[in-house]
Amino acid sequence: MIRSFRSPQKYLQGPGVFQSALAEVRRLGTKGLLVTDGFVYQLVGKELEQALQGLEMEIQVLLVDEIVSLEDLLSKGTCEVVIALGGGRAIDIGKTLAARGGWRCAVLPTSAATDAPTSSISVTYDSNGAFLGYEHYPFNPDLVLVDSQVIFHAPGKFLAQGIADGLCTYVEATTVWEQKEQGLNNERPTIAAVALAKACRDTLLADGRQALQDQAKGVHSQAFENVVEANILLSGLGFENGGLSLAHAFHNTLLGDRSLSVSRSHGEIVGVGLLLQLVVEESEEFSTYREFLAEIRLPLTLKALGVTLTPTQAEFLAQGILAAATKGNPLKAGITKADLLAGLATLA
Repeated sequence: MIRSFRSPQKYLQGPGVFQSALAEVRRLGTKGLLVTDGFVYQLVGKELEQALQGLEMEIQVLLVDEIVSLEDLLSKGTCEVVIALGGGRAIDIGKTLAARGGWRCAVLPTSAATDAPTSSISVTYDSNGAFLGYEHYPFNPDLVLVDSQVIFHAPGKFLAQGIADGLCTYVEATTVWEQKEQGLNNERPTIAAVALAKACRDTLLADGRQALQDQAKGVHSQAFENVVEANILLSGLGFENGGLSLAHAFHNTLLGDRSLSVSRSHGEIVGVGLLLQLVVEESEEFSTYREFLAEIRLPLTLKALGVTLTPTQAEFLAQGILAAATKGNPLKAGITKADLLAGLATLA
């Protein structure tokens, strides 16, 4: 079976790269579409727009909280490079526009809450909110610019949420590798992908607590830079190339249940999903991960997520996780609905 590995063309991280490295954006084209939201635009987007114009770029601004149809935007065809600035929604919409328009793509995250910036993947749901699968774009972003000074000034909870997401990466990639399953690209993971996922896990366990403490004290430390890289680059390359498993199947299925109103973040939900995977797989590392997540003040139970499952909802969730195994989230061999229901009861 073919092994595959995908990545952005270029990744730059450091304090001030939203100013010092904009020539990299200019290299991708002279007509840019800045995709962001109103809050981020006022925070850093307006200054970024002016800096890009100073490099003789024509910049249109698309605020995702005022979005018109993507089809209308695509029909204009005046863009050469999409610049996705902000969090998950702006990044997802920016990558979608770039893929459908055949344009270059630069991603500029303003937090380290998820590992989405480097990937060529988005999650898709049906009209009822049920998880359908993963939408794959032809290419990864051409450029990922991570201004760690901007991320340093984001709330610390975002960094903690990204740590939870990153901790899933090695656990899930290991399951995919050991089960000899295909990854998200429908091809076998590489040794490199698993190694990057392990480096992500090791970095987060070594530096995660210190990074959060330093950020809270206003100290921009090496530990903070290490965790930002782990959350975005190592986890991003690790999950896309190593594969996802039960922790993310739990997230996708939980959000797809319209009878539940789950308002917690991606990182908080997959953190509980990680514990569920470890319980169901009877992993000896359960206590290590649980204690670490508790130390960084993340939810450890369904109740902490604001979720109380009825028997019917628990059945739906367990069946959805099993179904996700055929849609890009392979599980450890032998896991049954009864195992999942028992695990959900343990984490209630």
